[in-house]
Amino acid sequence: MTFAQALKEVRDPYERKARMTPGLLVILPLLIPILWTFGARNPLLTASLGLVTSCGVIYGLASIARGRGKLLEERLIRKWGGMPSTIVLRHRDDFLDRVTKARYHEEIAKKLGIRMPSEVEEAEDPVTADASYIAAARALRERTRGKPYGLLLKENIAYGFHRNMCAMRLYGVVASLIGMVAGVVLSKTVQLHPFFLDLDRITPAGGVTCAVSLAMLVAWLYFSPDAVRRIGYVYAERLFEALKSLRASRAAAETGQA
Repeated sequence: MTFAQALKEVRDPYERKARMTPGLLVILPLLIPILWTFGARNPLLTASLGLVTSCGVIYGLASIARGRGKLLEERLIRKWGGMPSTIVLRHRDDFLDRVTKARYHEEIAKKLGIRMPSEVEEAEDPVTADASYIAAARALRERTRGKPYGLLLKENIAYGFHRNMCAMRLYGVVASLIGMVAGVVLSKTVQLHPFFLDLDRITPAGGVTCAVSLAMLVAWLYFSPDAVRRIGYVYAERLFEALKSLRASRAAAETGQA
């Protein structure tokens, strides 16, 4: 991947925020001491960064974040019993009140042409019922792409970002700890033989590196499976709220006339 291609990928908001950002945040604590040591305009550093970019490292980090995010999502789906967009449509789930849920079922049938199972049908065959709920969510996502649904895109990006950050959390924690060690070394505040600790000797390079690494360590601890679940439910709410502004599809209209 060339630098121009990398910039093209950056223009896509989902690719940039949900995939590239988690990968770049992993290496942030490692980049800061390098920049402080060599300087942002150092010819060797500039050439190295250009080589890294041309070799597709940025795209590679995004691909790793996406891949690990998908693996995490599969595990979470098994743990949760389904995606939030599937769970909230179930009659047996109480996240949505019954009135709102009934309205969503009615609008899905009317505007998407997908029949929603009754409470009895769901109890008798939950697998088939879930297939209808999954199909409804997928059809609604396809119908809500574009500028009129910018808020929904933001929530989708937020979910993807939280999922990928959670998936990359172990790598982020390790990189943050390495960054803190690098900051201590750069500041020369600690000596092992003989051991002493002198915070008065801390340098800007070491202080900034330690501060950023510590902040990132705290941030990585926030991105837990529970955080992903919360954002997933927020996205599911915004997704089905979009039904009220959606026009009935031709297939749904034909189904209603039949």
